[in-house]
Amino acid sequence: MKVNYFKNEFHKDSSDVFVLDKDDGYVSNFGKQWRDHVKVQLDSVHGFKHSLNLLNAVTFEDIDFFKNKTVLEIGAGAGRFSEYICKEAASTVLVDLSEAIYHNVAKLNSTTIRIKADFLKLVPSDKFDVVLCRGVLQHTPNPLASILKLYEFVKEDGLVLFDIYPTPKIGKLHPKYFFWRPFFKTFIKYETLEKYMKKNIKPILKIKRMLKVMFFNSTFLSDCFIPVYDYKGRLELNENQLEEWAILDTLDGMYATYDNPMSYRKVINYLESNDVEIIKSSKKFNSFKTKIRWKRI
Repeated sequence: MKVNYFKNEFHKDSSDVFVLDKDDGYVSNFGKQWRDHVKVQLDSVHGFKHSLNLLNAVTFEDIDFFKNKTVLEIGAGAGRFSEYICKEAASTVLVDLSEAIYHNVAKLNSTTIRIKADFLKLVPSDKFDVVLCRGVLQHTPNPLASILKLYEFVKEDGLVLFDIYPTPKIGKLHPKYFFWRPFFKTFIKYETLEKYMKKNIKPILKIKRMLKVMFFNSTFLSDCFIPVYDYKGRLELNENQLEEWAILDTLDGMYATYDNPMSYRKVINYLESNDVEIIKSSKKFNSFKTKIRWKRI
């Protein structure tokens, strides 16, 4: 079955999702996360604006430009950004390799198409006004190649918006990379850690916060001993929400197959070497608003 915008053949299942890749592949952990924690980060459910703030960061405080546009959102997940985009866009195509696409909050929107696919396999036909990829690229096998792939889907006068997690100041020496993630992925199953954290998250966070005080309020040092995410003092969340976010983001951080952050300068150099025009960029968020310079043949 064909889908507008792509040359690929899809299978449309009973959930009205167009499927190219049945298997979740290298993002299976994300599928589990959004299946079990689908509402945790949705602004519309909890009344906060944390997802809107992140969307503003990658759109440079201009989400209105989605209005009446055709939009491709790559890595749409559970829809923390989709719920804003779909309200404004003329039509939206949501793509995710994981089963999270089945739970996307925008699934009932009449102008939305959901596709379960590795976006690197998609072969474009028609083009989009806007391509958005937020919080995704560092989790692909080759982020630089993934960045360049985004421009295949956009019109010559269209915009590509993306970010990529910045490289930690100490690089791969961060304990998440050289110790905690290899440890968990080798010795503890995803489901085992999730079950343990759900049962014990209150004392875990209490101990971590005590350690943080002991270490002169250093998040890094407390992470070395307890690799659980804690947003207390960083995001306006109540205690139940802090616990939910701690479970979700710890599972995210410990079981990602690929995690390839990139420095702001490296991204800038790569875009410039591939003749991409950088309209706006933010070193703080490692986000970029861009368009192609070259003319397609």
